[in-house]
Amino acid sequence: MVLDPGTSREAVDGPLPLRVEGTYDRYLPCVSLPMQVLAASLSRVAATRVPILIGGETGSGKSTLARQVHEDSSHRETPLIVLHSPTVTTAAMEGLQRVGAATVLIEEVGDLSAPAQDALIRVLSSQPASPGLRLIATTSCDLAELAQRHGLRPDLLYRLDVVRLDIPPLRQRPEDIVFLAEHFMMIASRSFKRDVRGLSPDACERLLQHRWPGNVHELRNCIIESVLYCPHIRLRADDLRLRNSVGVVDPEAELAAALARLHASSSEDFYEHAQRVLLQWALHACGGNRVRTASFLGIGRGALRAKLRRFGQG
Repeated sequence: MVLDPGTSREAVDGPLPLRVEGTYDRYLPCVSLPMQVLAASLSRVAATRVPILIGGETGSGKSTLARQVHEDSSHRETPLIVLHSPTVTTAAMEGLQRVGAATVLIEEVGDLSAPAQDALIRVLSSQPASPGLRLIATTSCDLAELAQRHGLRPDLLYRLDVVRLDIPPLRQRPEDIVFLAEHFMMIASRSFKRDVRGLSPDACERLLQHRWPGNVHELRNCIIESVLYCPHIRLRADDLRLRNSVGVVDPEAELAAALARLHASSSEDFYEHAQRVLLQWALHACGGNRVRTASFLGIGRGALRAKLRRFGQG
């Protein structure tokens, strides 16, 4: 049960895309050793009421882990109150004193305003009046550094950082990438009523090559969109809707997809077309700067000009 004493995440950001009874975000099935160690730690701390600070990059699943702590605790029947830090008011924070037994999840606690931090300190100082209140906070920044820059009250940091759980970025646990992709693909296929049953070897390789700056959320969104538009039974590399950290299609992914399509066409002019695609991609990657493009391709500027004329781009 989620209560909203002020502003919840759902009210601020809207529902997560394609949530099917929470199946996208209720839990994250993982097989890597770091995540198994984290799961073991989670099972130990869930049984307690000590404050928990969950760290990790954007999109790594911090709020999902926090919800799992609540679901695994003996207080799962009590409310889970979700507060999205940038929108939390002092009145909403002070209202926690009247809640009673509950788990409070403060998302991105480093973004709390100074008045909200003061109010939270007052709530925590009155814990005898709310003995059943359990606090979980998430952060994607270095709170100790933030406290040194006076962006976070040091006494609040000490109260929050009792048990620390850190989620490693997806790029550091490649074993989980394909496993999670297949999990999201199964759910999306069922949601869209699409007959997409697996990942091709080249799709798996492309997923493993990507850096995933948006972590699990980026992977989830990539698979959802890819399944929606996939015309095959299995997702192929050129079906993957990969984007970079600013939401623009990843030029490396575009290059790989274009070359895969050319190769699949079995064209006699494959080498000629591949050169054209590579040249276009290199120009794009270098911001249209021809000097940088020539250096990037390892050719002279004269050779680059000749290729541009040859392909009608001079």
